[in-house]
Amino acid sequence: MKRAVFLYIVFTLMVLSLSAVPYTTIGQLRAPDAYVLPNKSVEFTFTNYFRRVRSSFTENQDYHYYPMGMVNVGIFDRVGIAGWVGDELGFANLKLKLIEETATIPQLAIGVDNLFSPIKEDALEHPNSEYSQNPDKCFYERNSAYICLSKAGVLRNMTGLKLLETYVTVGVGLNEFKGQVDLARRFEGVFGSITVKPHKNISLTIENDGFNINAGAQYAIKKFAIKLSYVAIEEQENNRIGLAISYLFDKYADERRAQPWLTEEIYTRESELINPQLQGKEINTNQDLLEELKKLREQREQAQKVLDDLRQQLKDMEEETQND
Repeated sequence: MKRAVFLYIVFTLMVLSLSAVPYTTIGQLRAPDAYVLPNKSVEFTFTNYFRRVRSSFTENQDYHYYPMGMVNVGIFDRVGIAGWVGDELGFANLKLKLIEETATIPQLAIGVDNLFSPIKEDALEHPNSEYSQNPDKCFYERNSAYICLSKAGVLRNMTGLKLLETYVTVGVGLNEFKGQVDLARRFEGVFGSITVKPHKNISLTIENDGFNINAGAQYAIKKFAIKLSYVAIEEQENNRIGLAISYLFDKYADERRAQPWLTEEIYTRESELINPQLQGKEINTNQDLLEELKKLREQREQAQKVLDDLRQQLKDMEEETQND
């Protein structure tokens, strides 16, 4: 009984040390997800965008640099509003959460990207417009409506990791999500992404935005995040690379709500991994006892590491409170 109580404490501490569902999966890639920022929180993002377009009629085939910025606001834990400016134009994005995620139900959201964009729908059909020479004009087609589903989960024993947080998004949209090249046309506006977190601070994403195949990585620490993206992988030499830094201002935000179903799933899977006795396996021999004592010692060491991490987190929170 005492051993079971001790293991329960260990599992609880491990769950508390894991990160909850992120505000967004990775952000700043092309495909949207169904997550929105918490109420009264604001995320500021500055992106260094490098674009190269090579063709027989282009004289300058070097990379060109374009600074970009975005401000994303969460309202009532249900609405996300973002303003974006860069590449000599600007627009707004709007997202509405319809159904909140549970253990069995994915999160559902609808949205519209590129509101007020000066680039019309079907950008390739307007060769004489002011932005006809912009290689990314199809990314900025105005009023690009979409609907998408996002689901978080935990995979076990994948690529040597006991637990792997995973986020999957699928959706369908219009305009910017319906590509003009042959590969993109096959998807007919369908987009999707997969994000995995091999570490609580690291996220890796691969996506099809309905237009291109993109990949990205994010390293987050406290309220800052560094994001690296590689856009339009299948276009080969027409490379687009983004390096962004973001800051989350949530001093006046509502308390961040963890997903209880996700922490419960993590607890259950950890129990299956390192607690066979609670599944009905009894200790019958001295060898079994020695093995259980060895596991208990390892679990105590693991619990001590978790406690040290919690102490450090509490210390960091106290310092942040004093600074605020």
